[in-house]
Order: sequence, then structure tokens, then C-alpha cells
Amino acid sequence: MFGLFKNKLNVGKHIDIINYLIIEEAEQQWNYHAVENNFDKEAFRSSSFALGVVEMFVTKILKIKTDNKVLMAIVQLGRDRCHEYITEHKDQKKEYEKLKDKDLLYQLFIAAKYLEIMEEKYHDLKGMNERIMIEGKDCVDFNYRRKAYEIICEANRMLQLAVKTSKERFKTSEKSNQAYDKHQIVFNKLTATERKELIKNFSNVVADRIEDRNPNNLLD
Repeated sequence: MFGLFKNKLNVGKHIDIINYLIIEEAEQQWNYHAVENNFDKEAFRSSSFALGVVEMFVTKILKIKTDNKVLMAIVQLGRDRCHEYITEHKDQKKEYEKLKDKDLLYQLFIAAKYLEIMEEKYHDLKGMNERIMIEGKDCVDFNYRRKAYEIICEANRMLQLAVKTSKERFKTSEKSNQAYDKHQIVFNKLTATERKELIKNFSNVVADRIEDRNPNNLLD
């Protein structure tokens, strides 16, 4: 499948765009399947719908000509990647379920803080499509855009998992709030150095997960 891109697209010019589109399709599949439909086995964006979305982005926003075979390859690789997310999520959920209350909620606190930091760091991701429409596709570094987007989405998935696991464990909002408040107080008493180290470790986990996954479905 990777060879298709080399035959149909100028990889020297478009490889970063292609990789970004694969990531974007995977994330959209994940949001539809996991977030909007709570892992319903039948809840995936259809190939025809996904194809239409990718085609619109490529032809209307980027103003690049392509064909359905290339677009379908992007859609398929994105879907394959989403299935990796699902498998990883199931494995990680088993690990989170084994954590003590304190450690589980620390994962939640750290993920939330890390996501806040990354969203601020990469605030320029917002509005990129509008910039492209005005200035052209070359105004955006798609390699940067893809890497930043990967980090934010990975951290968000980990936060979602910590939130979901904690809700399942504590059953009611009252018990959840009590546990949250109890461990939040302790977490807030950590020194800046201690919190920084926890966030650094979390960042390394995010980076390792992305690095291990990318050879499976991105071009190099």
C-alpha cells in the first residue's frame, strides 16, 4: 500500500501532508467510535464518508489534485491506526484498573495538566485551515502540525481513560468527588520539582507510544 503513494504522489512535496491526513483520519475515526459511540462495534465512519472528507480537504483546502486510490489508501491506513488505538486502549485500561485510587487519580491530574501545557504550546494549530485558504498550503509546516496534533490527541486519550476508569471505580458522583478532592489536596502539596518530574515521565510515555506506533502506518 505504501508503494501507491510513491507512484501517484510526489512524496518529496507531499509526504508530510499525507502523514498528517492519515493521523487526522485515525483521530476522527477514534472520536466517532470511542468518544461519540462508546466503542460500539459497528460505529465506524464509512469508507465513502471518510473518502469524501479527505477529498474535500485535499482538493478544496490544499488545492491538490489526486485520485480515489490514493485517498482510499489514506482512509484505510487511518482506520488501521484507529484499530491500534482501540487495542492499546483496552490493554491500558486493564493496567489502570489495577492502580490504587491515588495512582489512578494522579494519572488523571497529570494528564490534565500535561494536556493544558501542550494545548498552550501548540495553540497555533487552531486556524491553520483558514490560513491555508488565504495564504496557500506552503504557509503551514505539516510535519510540525502532525507531530503536535499526535501529542495532543494521545494525551487526551490517556486523560479520557483515566476519567472513565475513575468514574467506573467510584460509581457515584459523590464518591468520585470525595476521592478527587482528597487526592487533589495531596497532589497540590507536591513541590514544583516533583510535579515537573511526574509530567516529564508522562511526556515520555506519550512520546514512546507515538514512536512505537508510527512505523506501522506512516510513510518515512
